[in-house]
Amino acid sequence: MSGELQVGGGAGGVAASYEDMLSQADVLDLAGDDLRQVGTNLAGMIGEGDLWQASLLCPGEVAAVQVSIVSASSGPDGALWAGGEVEVTARYLRVAVDVYQLADATLAGAEEAFWTAGGWTFGAVLPVAAVGAAGVLVTSPGLLAMLLLADKDDALNEVQNLIYDDPWLLEALTRMAPGAVQGTSFTLAALLPAGPLILSGLTGGRWPAGDYTTSVAGLAALLRQAGHLQDTGSFSVSPADDPPQAVSLDADHAVQTIFEQQGALGTQDGRVQIITVDGPDGPSYVVQVPGTQDWSTQRGDNPVDLTTNVALMAGDDTVMADLVADAMREAGIPPGAPVMLTGHSQGGITAMTMAADPDLRAEFNVTSVVTGGSPVGRIDVPDGVTVLSLEHTQDVVPMLDGADNPDRPEWTTVRRELSDAEGSVDGQRGPAGAHSVPNYASTGALVDGSDDSSIERWREDNQQFFGSGQAQQYQIAAQAG
Repeated sequence: MSGELQVGGGAGGVAASYEDMLSQADVLDLAGDDLRQVGTNLAGMIGEGDLWQASLLCPGEVAAVQVSIVSASSGPDGALWAGGEVEVTARYLRVAVDVYQLADATLAGAEEAFWTAGGWTFGAVLPVAAVGAAGVLVTSPGLLAMLLLADKDDALNEVQNLIYDDPWLLEALTRMAPGAVQGTSFTLAALLPAGPLILSGLTGGRWPAGDYTTSVAGLAALLRQAGHLQDTGSFSVSPADDPPQAVSLDADHAVQTIFEQQGALGTQDGRVQIITVDGPDGPSYVVQVPGTQDWSTQRGDNPVDLTTNVALMAGDDTVMADLVADAMREAGIPPGAPVMLTGHSQGGITAMTMAADPDLRAEFNVTSVVTGGSPVGRIDVPDGVTVLSLEHTQDVVPMLDGADNPDRPEWTTVRRELSDAEGSVDGQRGPAGAHSVPNYASTGALVDGSDDSSIERWREDNQQFFGSGQAQQYQIAAQAG
């Protein structure tokens, strides 16, 4: 139902339950050790001198006491037996977690292999199907004329409606896309002498690839051969001319405010915003990165562009991430001060890759990331960094990595199905409306009001970022030459 939040991962997720089971196993182990120690101490009482002296006066009573001690220490219901049983239970719990995790990993691997194989198959037959379709059109003038005269806008609107109503279709295509691109490419390359070998060389040896990230990296390498998607350029970062603005990140509206600020940040090209939040233990910092602003395949004056998108999805270091780090240095964020990185779309991917960078974490104390509409499921942030990811069911962009966000105790994913009105732009439902920052701000407001256990735990872990602050923007500028 539209409007309802679907929360996965975090403190209420499956992985958190696994951690609870392992913690319980540790508790049982300690209890078993204690019981075994009690049993050992009881058994030692049998040989105490006072007890043997007493046996001279009342041997029957002492014998009964000794039998009781033996029973309590090493009998079937004794402490030693009980300690062993508790420790066996702990082992069973650990084995159960191992089995569950192995099953999860196996199923995930099988799913990835299924989509990859399906993509390769689809891509391999696509050129043949295209030739066949062209032949049908050439031999059917009436059908060709009907297609040429069809209303292209109506057709596009119908496609958008289909994607909006059945987002699983596009999710399937995104999961198959890396294999499909390779399948088509190698089928066409096979028409040339040594074509597949040449194609592999042009991708830097990355193709053929069976995993998503390497597939994207190979495509990027191929396009760079033609002068596209080259993540280069010389840029500087300096405080924008605008004076700092007061921002309230109170706990009741924090997530909503973060995305409202993201929306305002995106209205000006090439800017990063840093909010300094006053706290009782010193300042904390919320670093905000904008979403894609330039869709050209060639780098211009603004690195918040398609080139950065592809480089991020390929797992490469990016100029944009370096520039955000420069803005953090320019702002004077001190070592040890808590830092939250936030972003919408591309900004969220940049934020996550920075949080996963050990060199950046050695310089800055990144403890939290908030993303909205970002494909970040394949980015492995370390323990100790909390993640809150917002996604809309009809938003295509979070699907572009072909993976679900992992179920981890410190990573909470919130999904929401939008209404037709929310997902419409100029009366037309479609992915663009589902991806809009204002809609993510609306979802943020619902998150702020939620009492879900995972969201509440995220809120508790990020209290240092809630309060009054000053927002300063930093301008990215291309340097001459």
